[in-house]
Amino acid sequence: MEINIIVAVSLVLGSASLFGLIVGIFSVYNGRATRRLIIEEEKRTHEILVGIKDILKEVRETSDKSIELLNKVRETSDRNAEMLSRNTEMLNRNTEILDKIASKVF
Repeated sequence: MEINIIVAVSLVLGSASLFGLIVGIFSVYNGRATRRLIIEEEKRTHEILVGIKDILKEVRETSDKSIELLNKVRETSDRNAEMLSRNTEMLNRNTEILDKIASKVF
């Protein structure tokens, strides 16, 4: 019976050692695979961030151009409003003059 116990203990220890070896090998492989995956994801994330940065730069440039255009439109609108005011004043003066002429003629 003692031989059977020794054989059983040897089998258990041998099996445990083999299991530990397999787990150790796969943990090393898994760690390397995980590192590779993380590195790939970092590269992809970096590429995405660079793309977003470029898009934001384009948006900023477009926004700046739109602001410039809106400022020009506002300036033109202000000039047009001023010209309209002057034209209104001139029309009012001309109307007064024509009314005076008409009252003298008729």
